[in-house]
Amino acid sequence: MMSMSIQSDVEILSVQAVEYYAQKHHLSEGEVFDLFCKHQVFEKILIQHEMLHQLDMAETFQYVEEIIKESAPELVLYHGSNIAFERIDLGKSHNRRDFGRGFYCTVLEKQAEEWARRLYLRSSKGGRYVYRYLFRQTDDLKIKHFAALDQEWLEFIKENRTKGGIQHSYDVVVGPVADDNTMETVQLYLSGILKAEEAVERLRYNKVNNQVSFHTPLAIEHLILESRREVL
Repeated sequence: MMSMSIQSDVEILSVQAVEYYAQKHHLSEGEVFDLFCKHQVFEKILIQHEMLHQLDMAETFQYVEEIIKESAPELVLYHGSNIAFERIDLGKSHNRRDFGRGFYCTVLEKQAEEWARRLYLRSSKGGRYVYRYLFRQTDDLKIKHFAALDQEWLEFIKENRTKGGIQHSYDVVVGPVADDNTMETVQLYLSGILKAEEAVERLRYNKVNNQVSFHTPLAIEHLILESRREVL
């Protein structure tokens, strides 16, 4: 029998947190979803899922309450590259990416380290650099959040990967990443071998990673470089 995946753990915690917060504060689940996106609750659940899995539900819900109460609209992000640079140039971004052409970061530092190592191995030049940014989220940004590997996420990736460029009007997109763990299923869906429902079911058993993509000059203005380091 297949064991419960990290993605499933995170999804279950996220759904339970939304339901709890909506009931306690007399809000609709849609209103809570928007609130959680604003305060990066889903991303913080992903980062802390191992710790939260050891807590009882009351302690987990208290953790969510503290995020809403204490968090500022800021998020620490990481970018992995084989290139040392000072300024972000969207014109040098790769095409046909999950969320469209743009500058990609993650809330997971280890994931950024892996990105840096892979890019270095593929190019055999440069170095293995991890950049740390502070993302200051403001109301003037148009941001799209994907909380799970669902059908909407699949269709969004299909549009951007098959057509290229940027097939949306968002400044920033936040959601799961179609990495090596998910790409086989995504490719089967893009080729028409799997239906969307079948692909989503298969994706439930993949390890979830995270990406935050920036697509406009306005979005880049909200990224503040804090440091750059080289990894082994």
